Amino acid sequence: MNGISHAQDKSPEPSGRFAGPTESGFLLPNGWHLTPAGKQVDTSDLLLNIVPLKDSRRAVIATSGFNEHQLGLVDLNTGEFLNKQVVHQSWFGLDVAPDETRLWWSGGGLGQVHEFAIQENQLIQTSQKEPNVFELSRSELSEIRKKLAKENAFKSGLAWDSKRERLYALNINQGKLLAIAQDGQSTLELELGGRPYDVQISPHNGLVYVSDWSERRVLVIDPDQMTIAARILVGEHPNQLAFHPIDNRLFVACSSSNGVWVIDSKRGVVTETIMTSLFPLAPEGSTPDALAISPDGKHLLVANADNNCIALADISVESRSQIKGFIPTGWYPTSIAMTPDGKKILVGVGKGNQTKPNPFFSENTDDKSLNQQDKFVRKMLPYPYIGTTIRGALSIVDFPSEMELQEYTAQVYRNCPYSDKLLTSVPSTLPSIIPTRVGDPCPIKYVIYVIKENRTYDQVFGDMALQSPPKGNGDPSLCMFPRKVTPNHHKIAEEFVLLDNTYCNGQVSRDGHPWSTMAYNTDYIARDWHLTYSQRLGVDDDDQGDLSNAPSGYIWDACKRAGVSYRSYKEYGKRTSDTQGNVLMEGRVPGLIGHVCPTFGLGTGGKGRERDKDLVDVMLAEYQEFIKNGNMPQFIIMSLGEDHTDGTTPGAFTPEACVASNDLALGKLLEAVSHSPLWAQTAIFVIEDDAQNGPDHVDAHRTVCLVASPYTKRGAVDSTQYSTVSIIRTMELILGLEPLSQFDAAAQPMFNAFTTTADLTPFQKADPQIDLEATNQATAYGAERSLQMDFTEYDRIDDFELNEILWKAVMGVQAPIPPAVRRAIAVRFPSQTK
Repeated sequence: MNGISHAQDKSPEPSGRFAGPTESGFLLPNGWHLTPAGKQVDTSDLLLNIVPLKDSRRAVIATSGFNEHQLGLVDLNTGEFLNKQVVHQSWFGLDVAPDETRLWWSGGGLGQVHEFAIQENQLIQTSQKEPNVFELSRSELSEIRKKLAKENAFKSGLAWDSKRERLYALNINQGKLLAIAQDGQSTLELELGGRPYDVQISPHNGLVYVSDWSERRVLVIDPDQMTIAARILVGEHPNQLAFHPIDNRLFVACSSSNGVWVIDSKRGVVTETIMTSLFPLAPEGSTPDALAISPDGKHLLVANADNNCIALADISVESRSQIKGFIPTGWYPTSIAMTPDGKKILVGVGKGNQTKPNPFFSENTDDKSLNQQDKFVRKMLPYPYIGTTIRGALSIVDFPSEMELQEYTAQVYRNCPYSDKLLTSVPSTLPSIIPTRVGDPCPIKYVIYVIKENRTYDQVFGDMALQSPPKGNGDPSLCMFPRKVTPNHHKIAEEFVLLDNTYCNGQVSRDGHPWSTMAYNTDYIARDWHLTYSQRLGVDDDDQGDLSNAPSGYIWDACKRAGVSYRSYKEYGKRTSDTQGNVLMEGRVPGLIGHVCPTFGLGTGGKGRERDKDLVDVMLAEYQEFIKNGNMPQFIIMSLGEDHTDGTTPGAFTPEACVASNDLALGKLLEAVSHSPLWAQTAIFVIEDDAQNGPDHVDAHRTVCLVASPYTKRGAVDSTQYSTVSIIRTMELILGLEPLSQFDAAAQPMFNAFTTTADLTPFQKADPQIDLEATNQATAYGAERSLQMDFTEYDRIDDFELNEILWKAVMGVQAPIPPAVRRAIAVRFPSQTK
């Protein structure tokens, strides 16, 4: 139940301000605001575990993100680290012995459990230490990864059983529960299946309970027999578990269902569902991913990761739970706890309290202030990689009074751009042909959606700030692929509209493609990409798995529900064979099977990929046939990702030639469509899936975005803040589709980029200004390392390393570094609530 009187319905307000600090907090690239409550302690990213100690003055915290994996003992009064230890890999799973003399911490992909002693505010590792990865050669690291990958023994949730003197540890990749004896000499195993995430021992009946992240169930284990006693169905993506301290209730956070399932552990049945979203009709997007119960059993605290808040529920009466209010947090809370005295709420913030630009490093940075990973990044790149711009935080919040909770709740609603009314309409006073209501008519009948790979705004359009007069908010010093390399990008932006305030919702390709196609990424993806993109081992899954998929599905699923025809050109496609052994492309998710061009993207050039300039011809040949036959799909989605490049692999095309081929493909696409009889009814949207492979002086998420149609503004600059989901929302309004998540529902549609009068002037592509057939020489910078990379798919390489290679290959190994750009950082004080 939700006892909140909802804030008044709202509509997205066009904003020309760029992501960054505001008067009261921070404006994120996705248009949501942050005003975190309490005192903030800076940590590494993805703080997954918090265990307060009995004195209520200290807590053990553990981070498991892209950056350092930290185990820290924090003084809750001062916010200072009493001690901090670092391991190469860890993950969700932390337990402290009842006497608080030792602890166990999941080793994640290492397949082991880290053990530490707690002695006089010191954390002392007693288990075998890992080698220092920064002192190993690349070949040594590769061998370690191969060995660990083969073992596939990824550890997740942990729980210490004092009665039986053994540690329960989950192997999430193998779907097993391990019972490890105290002396470590014997281990019992139980096959569970699925993806077991958290494990807890009931304080009431002594049974062991395990959440299955992928199968919508909680497993009940008899620890004496080591058998499964029961399976209880719950919501989508059950993650963290918490037992009530007094009665038999077990609370289960279900991230993709926006709620907490309550189980009567005595009877083994679900008795209640507590919805934690801010509005009653909200689709997925709140993402409850952690929970805690007050020591007196009266209150439940739930981390709504994607709403950037804590839901506080009164659970004092069984089956009569009620949400009492919300507390604002930083970006993406991933853990929560209460001190044993009930006075403080501890919130682990996965992505910190701000997002950052990634311009050049300052020459004056004191090396003493950098940890080993920061030093490694600085040595490799002249600018920060997007993963290193993300930090975490521990928020220490006094348990609020009724009045304070009301103020916090009001602030949470102010921070949130979503409301239920936006599911059906988006009020706007701007003159535009984009409908404001779902299902209203639109002169545009056909949408072509192009997803490219990994470029920032400044990398491509930074040089436009040098024009006379200057256009757009660009930094020329960060421009790697200027007009000479991307003449069609520049021509489209100049003839139609230059969008200089558009951001990717995703950080990397792993979460960028889900954001680009389903306006959401699940808690699994949000936790996993940090590991795999930092060259650690992650949790097994694929795009057909339950862990990656959200209940509302992808945009093509929305098309299917609305009766809108659709076709994909490689996006979410896979290579397969027909009955005659012919290789072809097919959908790798159910909604795309039978809707993928079979001959687009099979791979013949470079190291397995065709060139974009040739691929687009395959699509355009089908396009002409569709026109001829009168069966044009209303929605076309296409992957044109050669701008990802093949690095400097000897014999492969140079980075500039790859980007120029991608540029020519866009020019050919727009030229052909704008000369077709369907041009008057067509809109083309282009965006990168993420912006991870380059620097940007505004924000590491700011990206290249293009929109072209007869109704698009001509010769304009639009600095309205848009994001990936703004494009999705605009396409949905054009095609009459309902939103997929809270994020596209709340996104600012691109009203301001369109007019009400058509200009049917066709586009003439610009000819290439560089050699598209230029290939890398064996002496090119990074050639040997590029040769070892797998470029057959976009997610199979170390993008951080590729960034370094591309920068030095394109800009020069000794390229001068311009002065660093510095911006103000929003400082939060506990008294601030607005």
